[in-house]
Amino acid sequence: MFRFMVGLALIASASAWWSSGGNGGDNNANAKCGISKVAQSRIVNGVEAKAGAWPWIVSLQSSGGSRTHFCGGTILTPNWILTASHCVERNKNNPGYFHVVAGAHDKSRQESSKQKAVGKRVIMHPNYGQGGALNADVALIELRTPLRLNDRVVKACMPQQGVYPKVGKNCYIAGWGTTTHPGNSPNRLQQAKLPVVGTPHRGCHNNREVVCVGLGFGKQSDGKQHPNACRGDSGGPLMCQQSNGSWTVEGVASYVYTYCKYYTAYAPVNKYLPWIKQYVPNL
Repeated sequence: MFRFMVGLALIASASAWWSSGGNGGDNNANAKCGISKVAQSRIVNGVEAKAGAWPWIVSLQSSGGSRTHFCGGTILTPNWILTASHCVERNKNNPGYFHVVAGAHDKSRQESSKQKAVGKRVIMHPNYGQGGALNADVALIELRTPLRLNDRVVKACMPQQGVYPKVGKNCYIAGWGTTTHPGNSPNRLQQAKLPVVGTPHRGCHNNREVVCVGLGFGKQSDGKQHPNACRGDSGGPLMCQQSNGSWTVEGVASYVYTYCKYYTAYAPVNKYLPWIKQYVPNL
């Protein structure tokens, strides 16, 4: 079994550290979740996302001068970020190591939409790694200073407990992970549309504890590899659109089949909602 320890990324066929960002804030706990005011591209192949298309995605970056991106995450509330346990386990006792960048599109540029915050507390699921490396690969980061919600910084919608995305449903993955293996992380956010496949599925090592997505073991008609997740996308969301137009975060990127090909396993958010709600108020 193959797992990137610093993250999974889109194989594209093609005191505090922060800034205000955006056009002011709305930290109301009742602010709408999962609403993007940017129309999504509907093409299947991996492409650069539009700026602001996925306003609940954050970049996790290491402390130090370089601020290196290593994983993704999702905004649950202004104070809490959802990510993967394998993204945080090495520095779980040093929450200040985790620098969270919200409202970003190009991580290499100064953008007025960006907000930055430092971790205050890291909480890994107590069952992480028990009974298999893919089990309970979810974690929470509490922030020292809350993010300000606006059009570019939006909290994610949560799924219903016990309800999984249907097999065959097309959902989206996004992140700043590498676009080739081996390769470098792109500066701009990438996205791809991928279908949910049934479990157990050999593309996700027949693991029943995950949501498995992917386009198969073959290649596209042009001979290029199907889009998938790769190094640097770990901890990022699997996003499925609901009938009311909102987007629900159904999974946390946990594991890619091999060398960024074929399929990606996501920890099912609905399964871990009771644990998340123990720590995150007003979810």
